[in-house]
Amino acid sequence: MIDELRSMAIFAETIKQGSFRSAAKELKLSPSVVSYQVSQLEEFVGTALIYRSTRKLSLTSEGTVLYQYALNMIQTAQQGLNQIALEKQELRGTLTVSLPSALIKSNISNNIAKFSKIHPLLNLKLFYTDDRQDLIHQGIDLAFRAGAMDDSNLKSKRIGEINRKLVCSSDYFQEHIPPTSPKSLTTWNWIKLDMLPNHRTLINSVGDKCEINFDSNISVNSVEAMTQLCINGAGIATPPDYLIDKEIENNTLIELLPNWQVEPIALYAVWPNNVFQNSCTKRLLDFLT
Repeated sequence: MIDELRSMAIFAETIKQGSFRSAAKELKLSPSVVSYQVSQLEEFVGTALIYRSTRKLSLTSEGTVLYQYALNMIQTAQQGLNQIALEKQELRGTLTVSLPSALIKSNISNNIAKFSKIHPLLNLKLFYTDDRQDLIHQGIDLAFRAGAMDDSNLKSKRIGEINRKLVCSSDYFQEHIPPTSPKSLTTWNWIKLDMLPNHRTLINSVGDKCEINFDSNISVNSVEAMTQLCINGAGIATPPDYLIDKEIENNTLIELLPNWQVEPIALYAVWPNNVFQNSCTKRLLDFLT
């Protein structure tokens, strides 16, 4: 098969150049070798691929079909070679990334730090904000967003999810009758996160779902602020598990209804349509996923 693939590449170059002699010059082979390779290919497929004349070459119907396959083969091989060459290049320039504040202590931030060590000549500009920025107008190459994606002219890829826990402070817990079901929590005060609606979906171990609609007398635009207010006794919150595991372990926070889990939030990477022309962006996304 390798011999036939080589013959297909020579065949395609012959058609591209318009003659055996021109193809031979381009490929740095003798015209006789080029002619032999095309003849061997015709023998292999059992039909003529080229009409030969003293003035020019033209494709037979079978040759036209095979020529398209040969071009696709060459293009795919070239893309593979370019990709390997790209991955060996040292990254330079500036890469601007926007992330929600909830990811400050996440594995994504840990892996961005590792990526930065691998590519010390790349200048990373990281914006941790819970405001959804305009990627195109603000010159952001890559952004990470939690929750449902709005229809837009941005491309996106789901890269994971954020697991959350339903918690309150020990002091706040002592002030209330212990809940026996999710609905028991509708009268408790919730700390609202601005970018999320006034309801949460809880799922138990057998897959049952329960949606809680709640009221709140306090709202914030930061996950870390929401978490700290919860620690300070302002009410119930649903922060990412990696932000509060230590607080649960030392009983600063109480996990409410441990048999019910808060529905995870999908996490997406988003970028402008043309951003993968920037190899740094693609390399970072590939590294993180």
